Amino acid sequence: MGHNVSDQLILQQLREGNESAFESVFRQYFKVLVVYAKKYVQDFDLAQDIAQEVFAGFYERRESVSIHTSLKSFLYTSVRNKCLDELKKNQIHDKHKDMIKHTSSAIEEDSDVVHKVELQEKIYKAIQKLPDQNQKIFRMSRLEGKSNQEIADELHLSKRTVETHISNALKTIKSIIFLASIVLVFIVLKNIFKKF
Repeated sequence: MGHNVSDQLILQQLREGNESAFESVFRQYFKVLVVYAKKYVQDFDLAQDIAQEVFAGFYERRESVSIHTSLKSFLYTSVRNKCLDELKKNQIHDKHKDMIKHTSSAIEEDSDVVHKVELQEKIYKAIQKLPDQNQKIFRMSRLEGKSNQEIADELHLSKRTVETHISNALKTIKSIIFLASIVLVFIVLKNIFKKF
C-alpha cells in the first residue's frame, strides 16, 4: 500500500512537470533495468538503448500513463516487453522461443531475476559506500587478486591492518547479501509451491 501511495505521488509530480521526480526515478531504476534487459538480449549496448527508450516513452506519456500495479513492476514489464519485441524484430524468435514462452507471463514470475539483479546492484553500492581506504584494499584484494602481503607492502601498512580492512568490508557486504538471500529463498520457495 505504501508503495502505491508513493508511486501515485511521483506520478502526480511528473504530471506537474517536476523534472527532479523523473531524475530520481531514473537514478533509482536505470542501472538495474539495463542489467535486466541484458539477460534477454545478451548485448549491453542494446540493453542500454532499450532502458533509455522505456524511460523516454514513460516521460513522454507521463501526463496520461496509468499504473495499476507499482512503478517498479510497470518499468520492469515495459523493459521485458521491449526486449521481446526486439528479439522478434531481429528474426531470432525461434532461437529464443523458450525464453519468450517463459517470460510471456506476469512480471511476478520474473521476480527471482529481478531480485538477483538488484542484489548485484546492492553489492556494488555496498562496496562504493565503504570508507576510502577500506574500499581500496578490498578492491585490490578481490578485484585485482593481490595477496594481503602485496597490499601491505604497496600501501605501507601492516599485514594485520590489511586483514582487518578486508574483514570489515566482507562483514558489511555479507550482511547485505544475507538479507537479500532471505528474500530470494522466500521467492524461490513460493514459486516451487505454486506448482503443487
